[in-house]
Amino acid sequence: MSETRPLPHAIDFGSHFAVLNLDLMAILIDNVQKDIRGEKFVSSCARWCEAVHEKSPRPVTIFTSLTFSQPSCPELTKGSPFSKLLEGFGPENFAKGRPEVEIHPRFKADENDIVLAKTRWSGTSGNSLGQLLKAQGIDTVIISGITLSGVVMATIYRLFDLDIQVYVIRDNVVELPLEDNEAFSRVMLDMLLPKMNLQVISLEEALGALGRC
Repeated sequence: MSETRPLPHAIDFGSHFAVLNLDLMAILIDNVQKDIRGEKFVSSCARWCEAVHEKSPRPVTIFTSLTFSQPSCPELTKGSPFSKLLEGFGPENFAKGRPEVEIHPRFKADENDIVLAKTRWSGTSGNSLGQLLKAQGIDTVIISGITLSGVVMATIYRLFDLDIQVYVIRDNVVELPLEDNEAFSRVMLDMLLPKMNLQVISLEEALGALGRC
């Protein structure tokens, strides 16, 4: 992963921020951690989650999981562009109650974390994420997740339209297949997000900002 350019001032998440971990699901993490590049991403996410869990008081911490209500995936339109993306995984593996859709144990999600099911790419699709952020007075969200071009960017666009400040942890987002990660990161993290006035930070910068909160 290329280096994040230094910001001109110390990062400040403020007092009304949430941590949003997008689709850190067993079905995806079990696949990517087999590769050294994927393992680096998973380890970084795990380190971040551990630091967040140790923070007292703990910030609002949300995990999303692509989950359908039944193995028949009634929320999924057959033959749609999105449904075709799931064919390689087997859509039935995304049914509620399947181990594949659980948050991977390396991130140690617990009863104090909020786990939201979603039914499309965006982290706001088919759930109460937007309502939850509003109810909690959240004005800033720190994002980790897989995949960069999918759930991460889809969610960023939605949060952008809600006037929420977004920080993306570069070390904690990845594209699939992993061979595409460098090229996609160059365009989305180095070009697109700065153009949107959103900030891309390193894990170390995120940990530093968390410690100052």
